[in-house]
Amino acid sequence: MSEHNMDGGPTSETRGKVKWFNPEKGFGFVSPADGSPDVFLHVSALKQAGLQDAPEGSTIVCEVGPGRKGVQVLRVLTLDTTTAVERPPRRSGPRGGGDRY
Repeated sequence: MSEHNMDGGPTSETRGKVKWFNPEKGFGFVSPADGSPDVFLHVSALKQAGLQDAPEGSTIVCEVGPGRKGVQVLRVLTLDTTTAVERPPRRSGPRGGGDRY
């Protein structure tokens, strides 16, 4: 059953796993359980649900629909972080600040 978002586009409920999410950049991707293509996850959808982060491997149930660059999470319904994988510790090298490219 499909609903519509405020822009009039169709939405659907999707269950999947957080593929990755970078809280510093404010976005990441969700891999839907049904095998469909990855879905863009913006921090604004997390904040709407009172969340700040979506650890990799977390199970997410969300409403998805059309975004500016394809299908994206419009609303997070649940986020189960008990399935998340541990993030590796951040490296602090002799350079001090951030990574140089």
